[in-house]
Amino acid sequence: MQAYILETGRRVSPFDDPVGEMPVHNRRLRDHQQSILEDLGCQVETIDDLGQARRQPCLLVYDDVYFTYHAAQRFLAVARRRNEVARREGQKCRGNFAAALPVSPLTQRFVPSFQGRTVQQPDGTSVHAYDLYFLSDWDTATPAGDQTELIRIPHYVTVRRWRVNRHFDASGSYSLPMSTVALCPVQHWSSLLSANILGIPSFVLQSAKKAKYRTATLPMRIVWRAGSLWPSRLRGKTYLAGPGCKVHPTAHVEWSVLGRGVRIGPNAVVRGAVLGDRVEIGPGALVELSTLGEKATVNANVTVRSCVVGEEGHIGAYFTQLSVLGRGAAMCPASGIFDINLRGNISVNFEGRTVSCGSRLLGGCLGHGALLGADVLMGSGQEMPNGCTLVKHPREIVGDLNQSLPANVVRVDRGRPRKRPSDPTLRVQPG
Repeated sequence: MQAYILETGRRVSPFDDPVGEMPVHNRRLRDHQQSILEDLGCQVETIDDLGQARRQPCLLVYDDVYFTYHAAQRFLAVARRRNEVARREGQKCRGNFAAALPVSPLTQRFVPSFQGRTVQQPDGTSVHAYDLYFLSDWDTATPAGDQTELIRIPHYVTVRRWRVNRHFDASGSYSLPMSTVALCPVQHWSSLLSANILGIPSFVLQSAKKAKYRTATLPMRIVWRAGSLWPSRLRGKTYLAGPGCKVHPTAHVEWSVLGRGVRIGPNAVVRGAVLGDRVEIGPGALVELSTLGEKATVNANVTVRSCVVGEEGHIGAYFTQLSVLGRGAAMCPASGIFDINLRGNISVNFEGRTVSCGSRLLGGCLGHGALLGADVLMGSGQEMPNGCTLVKHPREIVGDLNQSLPANVVRVDRGRPRKRPSDPTLRVQPG
């Protein structure tokens, strides 16, 4: 079957990169789309105009749409089934279909303002429509969305809950929808969080499917790593590790995919994460539902939750969640991002205007090569341009001990050492 990827020309701020270059599970979004379509048996071609999609039937996807393997597989199966029913009934024109998901925690949990367009159904329900199409007989001069019927992709959602302070959620619990079916248009840097977090279950299953040998021997590896048959210890060793990984025996790693040469220190906890090649996690660190790029580093005793970190990124802040770091970006110790708005939804910049992201919880974004210095706090929903550096004011930093000191710094010396006289015959009298 033929599949087309339509280039939209969208660029994501503050990185100023084409949307196809955005990282999803440590690979480009374009590579992610092409890999899934090829796994479905499609011949993939990139186009920049709808008129170039002439082979029918075909799959058409815009280059700013993230979708999991299970979502595309089920959508394709339902579309083919409907066309087969139409052929049996003797209909001359077969249908054109678009992918849709019903409004649910799966589409509303993270930045709902950047989900697919909302469409009211005849039965009174609402769905989110996405630019993933199955086209059998269509007019290339007409937009695909104007000549397609929406198909709800069948899926099952499990909601996991953790206790949190009521400042973060009025219900006192943090809920996370888990499903192998996920779609998300990548239009804003916050959309990368939705794509990477919601797509982790499907990515882990696909990684296990492709690594047949490691998956077949995983039960024996789990027992060997745990050194015990206690269920809690076994659960903490359920991960797929690439060659050269060094995971400390006291580390707790579950439902994660590790690249080559990953190092995880003592007493660290890694849960539901995708770690790239040569990632280093410090002792006592907590990494949950995050994607860390190649050579990324995490300091000891810090918490990283639901973040996307680019290649050679560094997190030294004590607590970071729902934030995006570009290539080579760094957060120094004692820095941080205020990731909650107590009064209402967080506002972000999008296409030159300020819009609401639809959520009270959202961190910030650091562009490529950006640096958030020590003791510097950044507001929620804010973004730093590429190469930007934020540090404390020079007047608050001790530059020269012999000059005037900042107002909040006091110098106290216990005693100055005496200088030895130049004449060796002279002696320094005691006292």
